Amino acid sequence: MKRIKYISYLVLLLGLFIACAPTVQETQTGSNSVVEFDLTPVAKDARWIIAVPNFEVRSGTVKLGGKDLEDQEQAFYTELGSGVADIFVTEAFRSEQFRITERAELDKVILEQDLATSGRVDEKTAAEVGQITGAELIALGSLSQFSLDSTGGGGGIFGIFGGSSETVTVKVTVDIRFVNSVTAEVEAIGIATSEVSQTNVQIDFFNIIQGLQAGRSGTSIVDIAIRNAIRGAINEAARSLPAKPVK
Repeated sequence: MKRIKYISYLVLLLGLFIACAPTVQETQTGSNSVVEFDLTPVAKDARWIIAVPNFEVRSGTVKLGGKDLEDQEQAFYTELGSGVADIFVTEAFRSEQFRITERAELDKVILEQDLATSGRVDEKTAAEVGQITGAELIALGSLSQFSLDSTGGGGGIFGIFGGSSETVTVKVTVDIRFVNSVTAEVEAIGIATSEVSQTNVQIDFFNIIQGLQAGRSGTSIVDIAIRNAIRGAINEAARSLPAKPVK
């Protein structure tokens, strides 16, 4: 019921963008693609074991057509942060730099320990979480920017952006900190921004949000922007991350 409430709220909010409906063409026109990792694969026994709590998504982070969705309830941002964290887990695994603990177990620990009402942890509680889950590093992430704009056409109508005469631009910024679960020290930081534009594409914001809550975007241009930002942050952090101590 809560999710229905959020979606209904978004319908009302996005109704402010109502204009003439464009003729939609489901075609790919750009050369946008997911970037490759710029990292040397690490042997499995030399990879840090990481735990990935929900990403932080602060009020006002999500913008549509220049409008902040700052009036959403906290649960909206918590679920969105969970979906982005799931995408991060997939990309961290594909980077061949880390071994990853099960997120379901981590969520259980956070709930039982009541470490944070948002479902996240911080440097002070990283050691506690690491000891319980067996993680050596805690990946504290945030989605500090998520914007979707449409230009050159009629604008958005009930959450639908894009059309034959419009260019849709998605901009995403991801910030990640790897915290040592023994010393609580920040071992590495990665920040990356990805901006992807595409014409002749239809963007359904409601489907995007529901997909992100399930760990996928469901829309290629948004998926590319999110994954490229995550990959860029992993590339930066992994290059400065010290080698795992030999036991």
